[in-house]
Amino acid sequence: MTQELVKCPCCEKMVPKNDVELTFRRPDNITALDSYEIEEKCKYNDDIYIYDNQDFYIRCVLDLPVQDKGGDYCLGVWVKVSEKSLNRILDLWDDENQKNEPPMQGLLANNVPLTVNSLNSDVMIRLSGVTSRPYVTVKNEACSLYQEQTCGITIHRASEYSDLCR
Repeated sequence: MTQELVKCPCCEKMVPKNDVELTFRRPDNITALDSYEIEEKCKYNDDIYIYDNQDFYIRCVLDLPVQDKGGDYCLGVWVKVSEKSLNRILDLWDDENQKNEPPMQGLLANNVPLTVNSLNSDVMIRLSGVTSRPYVTVKNEACSLYQEQTCGITIHRASEYSDLCR
């Protein structure tokens, strides 16, 4: 039996279809810019976007427990943070003990399809280690991701998110 492969929208590698998770390449505010504006006004890499030296974004993982599977389904999202928080994250970037840092406040910078009130929802980010992206905890109870993160999602719901990538 062969596994069907699809191109990952984030890294463009071919991966097993069942392993694809929804990932956003950029914060929504940056996605709305044309390529000229991005090159002129943004400093960025795969993990950080700085727009016009006033808006600061960090790439994170929002994990949703999957009830039927016993694991997590992870959304690759962006979080807007303060300049102070970004500087602290950068100070700890290669620090093995960064996971001991207290959580930081931020705002979800993506409008996650199939959800309600996700864009600009209050979140907390927790640094997790030098080889992994920070984790997001949704704090806004009006955001449907809050309920999904608290209670978990079904394997069917995880599949609905993955279908958005295909």
